[in-house]
Amino acid sequence: MVRKLDNEVSLVSGSIFSGGGVGDVGIEWGAKIPVLAACEWVPSRAALIRSNFPKTKVFEGDIWKLQDSYVEYFQSKLKGSRPWLLTLSPPCQGMSSNGAGRISAAIRQGNRPEEDERNRLILPGINVLEQLQPDWFILENVRRMENTIIRNEKNEPENILDCLARRLHPLGYSIRANVLDFRAYGVPHHRSRLITIGCRIPSLLKETPPLQSVFSKALSRFHPMPTHGGEGQPSFVNLRQSIGGLPKLDARDLLVDPGDPYHCIPKWNDKQYFWMKNTPEGQTAFENDECPECDELVRDRSLTSCSCGCPLPRPQLSKPGGTRLVKGFRSSYRRMWWDKPGATLTMNSGVISSDLKGHPEQNRVLSIREIILLSTLQNPRWKKAYSFEGIEYGRMKEEEVFSKKLIREVIGESIPPLAMFRIVEHLTDLDGRF
Repeated sequence: MVRKLDNEVSLVSGSIFSGGGVGDVGIEWGAKIPVLAACEWVPSRAALIRSNFPKTKVFEGDIWKLQDSYVEYFQSKLKGSRPWLLTLSPPCQGMSSNGAGRISAAIRQGNRPEEDERNRLILPGINVLEQLQPDWFILENVRRMENTIIRNEKNEPENILDCLARRLHPLGYSIRANVLDFRAYGVPHHRSRLITIGCRIPSLLKETPPLQSVFSKALSRFHPMPTHGGEGQPSFVNLRQSIGGLPKLDARDLLVDPGDPYHCIPKWNDKQYFWMKNTPEGQTAFENDECPECDELVRDRSLTSCSCGCPLPRPQLSKPGGTRLVKGFRSSYRRMWWDKPGATLTMNSGVISSDLKGHPEQNRVLSIREIILLSTLQNPRWKKAYSFEGIEYGRMKEEEVFSKKLIREVIGESIPPLAMFRIVEHLTDLDGRF
């Protein structure tokens, strides 16, 4: 039975662009607010939601086509009342402030610019908010969303946050957008996101009325106060605390822990292993100055070999007539630090050439088990285990029961459950009806 807070509001939530329901773990398993329905376009992610949230109705497919059915489902289940919360995490890959002025000018001149259609997925999300009018909504995305220009429903250029405010303020919402660093809420890896929160509870709007500009650097009343890293607070949770006790692995000689199939890593080639074996904690292989053969210090970092003829342990490619350094950011081929939170978990967490992916000490990237722990998806608070097993995706071998690729991708694009829990917990405290 659906619990009601009053005659108008039911204590349920819904998610749109749900991923694998990773954020919903913090809502339903953490804050104990049932997720009535989820909408997800990618079949493997939708399958994960069904597996881990068997009571949640999953709408699988294009939100543009499913928005009406999604709204009708809520209306039929809630019998006239509104949901307490809706969460939206639209795709972030297209979010960019680059060329915003050019895009705006091209739209005004009647010329359709090159744009990423994923940016416009917020529009059906706003349609759903307009129709269901939850007491609260949470929109999570990359921090640069604050500057993203889209073609709105009128085919006119508009900032996403301005569009949100224009359409929802008349319905009684007050909206605030802040950038939150989830390290400050106990998440053991660095992840900054723009968290936009809307509220339509009249008693709260008296003290937090609508503003023309919803984004602010100052923390709003709708956003939770940090729990870690400040004066008088515990320090950020670091890698040593989170994963320091796990068995050792090696990207050449030991790819999986015999006692835990999730504690597994990809294999490195001989060159990658050589470069990273000689890279100290917190450093990139591009900064390796010492020759492993003769110990000479080679300060010129444009060189690929020592005067003794030995290749330097710097990322390099062979080419006709010699070698050259790999082109790329100096944050790649870099190790993390034991006594700091982990680097941002991305979809490429298993690729050492990607941004800051090396284990602090061992010759490897982080294992699947380690990214699960750092994501807070595995946490005693949830009192149950999230399962990736049985979901067919990627290049799974016959004997495998989970896809390594799927796990890294889903975690890399999701809000950490602990961060979502902290946000929703704060909203329940503000609400006062619990």
